[in-house]
Amino acid sequence: MAVSRTINPLHFEDLEPHRFEDLIRQLLYDFRQWYSIEAVGRLGSDDGIDIRAIERIVYREEFDAASEDEEDVAYEKEESVQEKIWIIQCKREKSIGPKKVRTIVEDGLSNLEVKPYGYILAAACDFSKTARDAFREEMLKYGIQEFYLWGKAEIEDALFLPKNDHLLFAYFGFSLQIKRRSKKTLVRSRLALKNKLVKVLGDIRQRSFHMILVRDPSDDDYPYIKSVEEFVKLPLWRYWEFHGHQPVDHVAFVTEQYYAYVDWDKKEWDVIKSINAIRTFPDIFGLERNSFDPENLVDIANAYWNLNVPEENKAWAYTIRFIHYDSILAVDEMGDSYNQAPHILVDYVQGSPFTLGSYQYIKSAQTYSSKTLKPNDGRQIKFFPKKLPDKRKEYQASLSAKLNSSK
Repeated sequence: MAVSRTINPLHFEDLEPHRFEDLIRQLLYDFRQWYSIEAVGRLGSDDGIDIRAIERIVYREEFDAASEDEEDVAYEKEESVQEKIWIIQCKREKSIGPKKVRTIVEDGLSNLEVKPYGYILAAACDFSKTARDAFREEMLKYGIQEFYLWGKAEIEDALFLPKNDHLLFAYFGFSLQIKRRSKKTLVRSRLALKNKLVKVLGDIRQRSFHMILVRDPSDDDYPYIKSVEEFVKLPLWRYWEFHGHQPVDHVAFVTEQYYAYVDWDKKEWDVIKSINAIRTFPDIFGLERNSFDPENLVDIANAYWNLNVPEENKAWAYTIRFIHYDSILAVDEMGDSYNQAPHILVDYVQGSPFTLGSYQYIKSAQTYSSKTLKPNDGRQIKFFPKKLPDKRKEYQASLSAKLNSSK
């Protein structure tokens, strides 16, 4: 008899595409005895394939060997190894119909010289019967011997298994094992942490604009940076601007800030999405200030935005991400002599301290304005050019002119 559960559906759509691919790859580990699993989709030349795995099967065969006098018989074993190639494609899409299924399979298999033994299509949505029938037809057409269609229901069932509880927590911020703990112990722990966070970050109902160093205490290199290039791609410590104590049992930080335009009456907006205006402030020990923006793209965007967007239309587009209390190992109020206090020590997962999806909103850049807009509540238009012209000199000249006129 099936065991009933009262857990809300998992929001796979909150995962970034590569994070969803990482989840599927980790669920694969116990699926077969793999010789290797490669995340080829991250290399850029994947031919439509996200993951390639090799299953190695060892066959042992016994046979009789007669001795010279043919009276005694010895039993010997001979081993043979067979490697089976599997292709796994991951699609974090809201819906996939029969036609889309056929297109995905064709993109992944049509250009391969050697067809794989096995194939898995994993997606963050449920499949209809017609989509499953189309998938089976395509597998038979390409001669795939073993194939599976992992929809949302199948992936959820796998994640709710006790052996995968760590993945459930890492990707969605909650754990069935933790839920089985004493509620009293868990509540006390979270309340103690909340009290300390409020003391360090500010009132539970207000945004304090504190710059907080979030870091992974398991990184033995801290505070030294061996490779600036690698650190910029995946920093295991850096300052983030605290945004607030929300949702419940989380702290929120601003991770992206973009120059934006908004017509508040028409609810039309546009964002310079290619340039994240956030810089590391305060400075990180051992890192030059422009390391995250070596081409000064933020200055170029700032100049264009100030010269071309009317004051009443200037806005900021923010991306907010969250850290769950259960991921916070400690709060260091004192910090150290290398990087300013306070520090929040977090158990990073896949190089990230953040455990939930993200939230976006656009806010007026005018000092005393409280106008805000969610991107889904408005309509994006094309206001900014695809490539911004460098108008830094014109902007500096305009600032100088304003300064001279005010004297």
